[in-house]
This record gives sequence, structure tokens and C-alpha cells, in this order.
Amino acid sequence: MHDSLRRTLIAATALIGFSSFAVQAAPAPEAAPAPKAETKAEINAHHRMAGRVDEHIADLHKKLKITAEQQKPWDDFTQVMRANATRMDETFQRRVGTMSGMTAEQSMASYARMAQQHAQDMQAMVPVFSALYATMSDAQKLTADRVFRAEAHHGEMAKHG
Repeated sequence: MHDSLRRTLIAATALIGFSSFAVQAAPAPEAAPAPKAETKAEINAHHRMAGRVDEHIADLHKKLKITAEQQKPWDDFTQVMRANATRMDETFQRRVGTMSGMTAEQSMASYARMAQQHAQDMQAMVPVFSALYATMSDAQKLTADRVFRAEAHHGEMAKHG
């Protein structure tokens, strides 16, 4: 289950910027070997999405060639990205902190709350990204379309890989 959650959150990180909180609902098969137990420090290092979002933002800014005129809608978009990453980070850390004592039913309910939070966060990104996209040149839009497709495809690969 932990390995499945890790793959889900890696894909989600890719989608939070466009975003990467693609949530995979399939648990690891029962026959799969148990993943290596990780210390709390290792879990924190692997799953701190809020810390990774700035790197993703810088990469997108460069790829999309955001202009000075686009800075305000870009800042609005990145503010939502950062808030989403922080919120998901907190949600994930709460889950990790209580997972060892959860029943299967509680685990499923906890995972459903994470998926619901992800969906709400993605909905919050749509209007701010739409406002930014409306300011983009045709060339920027083509780049954004290509970047989004690549990231969505990467999320699908992580989901099925």
C-alpha cells in the first residue's frame, strides 16, 4: 500500500503544476512483497511536495517564457500551486502519522479524503490557469499544451508502471 501511495504522490507532484496530484486509487496487489519500512525522516524527504513545487514553478516559468506582462496572472497561478502543495503535504503527513494504527476501512477513508482534497485543489487551479493561458501568445500556448501533455503522459506512465 505504501508503494502504491508513493507512486500516486509522485504522479500527483507532476500534475500539481499542471498538475501533479494525479491520484491513483489502485492498492498494491496482495501478493506483492511488503515495501521496505521507511523512517519518518525518509518519508518526509521523499514526500515533501511543498518543497518541490518551487523547482517545478521555476522550470515552467522558463519553459513557458513568461513575460513581464504575464507576471500577475503567473503569480496568481503559482500562489494556488504553492497553497495546494502545502495542503497536500499536510494531508499526506497526517495520513503517514496515523497509518500504522489504521484499520483497512480507515485507510480507505483516509485515502478517499486525500483524493477529494486533490480534486478540490485541481478545481481551484483551473480559473487561475485559464486566466494565465488567455494572456499567452500562440507559441506559448503550443509550448504549454506540449508540456501539459507530456506531464499527463508521465503521470499515466507512473500510474501503470
